[in-house]
Amino acid sequence: MKLLKTIFVSLFLFGFVSCNMVSEPNDNQTLALLALSLPQPVNLNFEALANGQTLVTNADVTADSRAVRFRDFRFYVSEVKMVRADGSTADVTLLADNVWQSNGVTLVDLETTQTTETNSKVTGTVAAGSYTGIKFTVGVPESLNHLDRTTQISPLNNGAMYWSWTGGYKHAKIEFSLNTQSNWTSLHLGSTSCSGAPNYGNCANKYRANIALSGLTNQNNQTVSMSLDQLIKDHVPGAANVSCMPGGADTNCQPLIRSFGLNATSGAMDSSISQRVFSLK
Repeated sequence: MKLLKTIFVSLFLFGFVSCNMVSEPNDNQTLALLALSLPQPVNLNFEALANGQTLVTNADVTADSRAVRFRDFRFYVSEVKMVRADGSTADVTLLADNVWQSNGVTLVDLETTQTTETNSKVTGTVAAGSYTGIKFTVGVPESLNHLDRTTQISPLNNGAMYWSWTGGYKHAKIEFSLNTQSNWTSLHLGSTSCSGAPNYGNCANKYRANIALSGLTNQNNQTVSMSLDQLIKDHVPGAANVSCMPGGADTNCQPLIRSFGLNATSGAMDSSISQRVFSLK
């Protein structure tokens, strides 16, 4: 009788262990497949460096071997994509917090002179996969660019980032002085030559920079670095305040606009010009 019980118990335990040994790998495979199907987080950290040092606004810094003081440094980021090794892309869905991100647009704010709050992050999710680069646009997409900003949620309700006269947003707002806080240069990128009032939906000159960067190492914690040395390279300040609005009216402004890879006159991406401001690190 004891022998039969022993055999029965042994067979039961063997069957139990065998089932676990068979089912456990299947469970692991299922979990692995599930993990591969879930969206992956994307966290991009934007920084601006002057001579390798992090930008501090309202203070003198050295960039392009010159003393410069920034009083504003803000720009919109949209149309973020992850790039695979074969060149194909996957759209990044930006997480809406209705403060810095909404409607697929992020306001990157690296200054503390105009506002006390700052934002250096672009966050979202992307389809699972292996990626080697990123693409993004500096600016607000055309479909959103001509909204009534007074009825929008943040960050598209920001009055400082809007041109009422052209019914559109300032894609970038960067202001600095190379003359000891006098003769300020105001680089305001935004679409111009717009028609179709009151919505101004057709703009001939976009001034919306499309940036493509390779060398992605960690999409969940990747730094996008901006070189202020390269931004102000070849820029000669005027004898008075210089308003660098798009259109190329002031030749002093053209190097600043071209640093984004944009044609200074047409506002289109120019294949003969390489953007020199952004890189991954």
